[in-house]
Amino acid sequence: VRFLEAQNRKLADELEKLKAKWGKETTQIKAMYQAELDEARRLLDEAEKDKARLEIKVASLEEQLEESRQKFGDATKEIIEQRERIEKQIQQLADFEAEVGLLRRRVEILESDRDKDKKMITQLQDGINRARIDLDNETLLHVDAENRRQTLEEELEFLKQIHEQELKELAALAYRDTTAENREFWKNEMGQCLREIQQVYDEKVDIMRGEMETFYNLKVQEFKTGATRGTIETQHAKEEVKKLRTIITDLRDKFAELENRNLHLQRELDTLRREKEERERELEDENNQLKTEVAKLRAEMEAILKELQDIMDTKLGLELEIAAYRKLLEGEESRLGLRQIVEQITSGHFSGGADHSDSSLRMSQLIKGEMSAKTTYQRSAKGPISIAECATDGKFITIENTGRKDESLAGFKIKRNIDGLDKTEYAFDKNYVLKSGAKAKIWGQGQKPLSASASDLEAPFQNWGLGANITTKLLSQNGEDRATHVQKTVYSS
Repeated sequence: VRFLEAQNRKLADELEKLKAKWGKETTQIKAMYQAELDEARRLLDEAEKDKARLEIKVASLEEQLEESRQKFGDATKEIIEQRERIEKQIQQLADFEAEVGLLRRRVEILESDRDKDKKMITQLQDGINRARIDLDNETLLHVDAENRRQTLEEELEFLKQIHEQELKELAALAYRDTTAENREFWKNEMGQCLREIQQVYDEKVDIMRGEMETFYNLKVQEFKTGATRGTIETQHAKEEVKKLRTIITDLRDKFAELENRNLHLQRELDTLRREKEERERELEDENNQLKTEVAKLRAEMEAILKELQDIMDTKLGLELEIAAYRKLLEGEESRLGLRQIVEQITSGHFSGGADHSDSSLRMSQLIKGEMSAKTTYQRSAKGPISIAECATDGKFITIENTGRKDESLAGFKIKRNIDGLDKTEYAFDKNYVLKSGAKAKIWGQGQKPLSASASDLEAPFQNWGLGANITTKLLSQNGEDRATHVQKTVYSS
């Protein structure tokens, strides 16, 4: 008991000495590194200011980019409207050309009908000429018949005169006869002969007169009928020709009007085409300028993002150094002494390495002075979909399809457990499909770069989280583990 009490007093004295000594040396070390800490704080403040300035510049550039996109969209809409107008004009021109072609065909048909009517008129005129010739022939025959009739009448008159002369002579002979009976007999005979001759003559004359009248009436009737028919046909042909001429005149007027309208539309179409070409050239130049500006803005944005990333890396390094300083300042004194530890820390450097084996095991080590951090990565998958990479700063998670066909991730989820706690969870869209051999990154909100792939996604939270022990799982619709990514970090001194 006495020994323990003595030992206890000895330890208490040593503790008092250490406490007194610790306070003095801590104050000295704090005064020694206060300037460096102030400089680090100043750098941090400047980094925050630069970050805020760059964020403002990035926001302004994004607004300019959005405005340029809006102008480009308006120009595209205007081009589409111009194309629609040109297509409507072309369709209208095609309709007019079709109408002109139809009218041309109608004109050709009417011209062929006109040629047919001309041929018919020529035929009718030939028929009329033939009828006139026949009429002239019939007139000549009629005149010949009249002459024959007159000749026959004169011959008849001559025969009458001869008969009368003979009768006179016979009468004279009869009167010379002295016998009354003879005179009476011859008188009766002569009367009987004269009556018979007169009867025969009258019958012949009646027959000839009937034949002549019948022939003459028949010819006249035929001529009248032919002339009437020819006159009707001629009048009908004249009316048809007049109608056809009126229709042809109207069609020619309408054709001339349509040709003028077609020329006017052709000129309008040429004007619209020239305006379209000029507008397309202007829009193309403006589009090229916008593309150039967008490329410049993207290059500036990437440079700014790179500079911002460098600043963030510098800030992270400074925070790690400050944390190390704070830990060393608050720590206990070792055998080498607190000053020696601080000198070793300030003279130390960061180093890291990584290797990757077929079993998907990766290790990296970060050493600063006498302190080191050892990180181990391990992957596993039960199908073609695997978790290929998890960013150390928690910005993104990469998934990969190693199969030969496209895989649907409808209903799949990614859960991330950090130091034993479920921190983040992301659910895929029901229509999302990962193509064969493709990779896709799920970025934190606002972390997705402009040069990201079209298959990349963006989560509704800013960061996937940081920690020492991180387990990332890909769960199916039934909650089954399909892929796992384990990250373990061990710190040692």
